[in-house]
Amino acid sequence: MPVIDAIIVTYNRKDLLVACIDAVLKQTFLVDKVVVVDNCSTDGTIELLESKGYLNDSRFIIRHLYTNTGGAGGFNEGMRIAHSLSPDWVWIMDDDVIPAPNCLEELLIAKNSIKEDVSFLASAIRNAEGKAMNVPKLDRRQFTRYIDWYQYLDAGIVNVAKATFVSLLINDKAIEKCGLPWAPFFIWGDDSEYTQRIIRDYGPAFMVGRSKATHLRGSAEELSIVKETNENRIPLYYYLYRNNLIGFWEYESALYKFLCMGKLGWDALAVLVRGKYKFRKLSAITRAFFSFIFGTYGRKSFKERSLI
Repeated sequence: MPVIDAIIVTYNRKDLLVACIDAVLKQTFLVDKVVVVDNCSTDGTIELLESKGYLNDSRFIIRHLYTNTGGAGGFNEGMRIAHSLSPDWVWIMDDDVIPAPNCLEELLIAKNSIKEDVSFLASAIRNAEGKAMNVPKLDRRQFTRYIDWYQYLDAGIVNVAKATFVSLLINDKAIEKCGLPWAPFFIWGDDSEYTQRIIRDYGPAFMVGRSKATHLRGSAEELSIVKETNENRIPLYYYLYRNNLIGFWEYESALYKFLCMGKLGWDALAVLVRGKYKFRKLSAITRAFFSFIFGTYGRKSFKERSLI
């Protein structure tokens, strides 16, 4: 039987975290360890975990960070801890993810159906209203050759090119070879970069339609700085644009690099003619552009990101 460690990253969502943990513990295939990385929560997360008895439960490893390192830093730390325990697979998710009781088991059933040595398997994600969310990207190489998407389609399994950190079962051998998520990404785009990296450098990845989880994030819409109305979230879009530029230049073709840069320019124009907080939004976009162009994001560290 494979040994599987679950990793949950949390920040100021203690009630959702407890619901997520409960769902993980009720899986039809039991995990060996649950690694909870608390990104310096200020809402009493650790106290609640203690009251639930998790701090003294041998199945749990609770890591409280003393600064908020974002999702990227949290998954970097959680996967580092889990990898040191030498499991066969790590199963990762945010604190607002509720996996169905057989979510993990279906991923493992799919693994046994696939001939290749896979880098990761992804669940099918919907929000509380049943709308599709966190949909993995399919391989774009169909422009140059046929991609056998339906190789395992009868089993509800389809090849993907990248995915998000929402119920991913990652092969520990891929972590050993390809390293950890790059912590300086902080938020947004870290999952796209990492999943593309392990697909490129280790092996193919698949989405499993029968493995289901609910993502309780408020909206199923894609992120948009143009539509953003929460002033406090605007600075975070710096990471979205910077990280997308880094990722596109590392993995995508010249066409998609051009489209990425065009999207940045289009959004910069759009925020000037639509909505509120025009100059704060424009500042986030331009700072991202110059950070990428001049390499101030830590270009050397990024090139060494596969080293554990």
